[in-house]
Amino acid sequence: MIITIILTIFLAILSGILGRLGGRTKDGSWYDFLSNTKTRDIGCTLIILETFCLWFGFNIHYWWIYLITILLHIGAFSTYWDFLFKFDNFWFSGFIVGIALTPLCIVYKLYLLLIIRSILLAIIWGLLNKYLSSQIFIWRRDIIEEFLRYCLSQ
Repeated sequence: MIITIILTIFLAILSGILGRLGGRTKDGSWYDFLSNTKTRDIGCTLIILETFCLWFGFNIHYWWIYLITILLHIGAFSTYWDFLFKFDNFWFSGFIVGIALTPLCIVYKLYLLLIIRSILLAIIWGLLNKYLSSQIFIWRRDIIEEFLRYCLSQ
């Protein structure tokens, strides 16, 4: 159990890093090749799936459910719903990222997890966007907000 918790924390930190890399502007750094939305969309999605399998197991017979869940998460991470709301709606985006786990939660019968995760992500994403201060220690707001958003999406 301790190993699972340690691995979950490691995966969450890695997801936060990939989420931030996917949102940063290229500035000539050696790691600019990672500064692409696909880094976040695909990387964070695969980490969420890995975390889920770490806690609830992997069943090869559900390969198509994993594929659907991957596609739903990639879609959820790729928009902030500004086309619908006319602004980046992080409350709704967080909720949709939570809902993207629906196929796995149905198959594994984890309905309460789905509800709690969706509501918590909506609240966390919305509050981070609305109330985070402009600077935390030495980091700008956007760095901390993106890191925490994707770190806590696990």
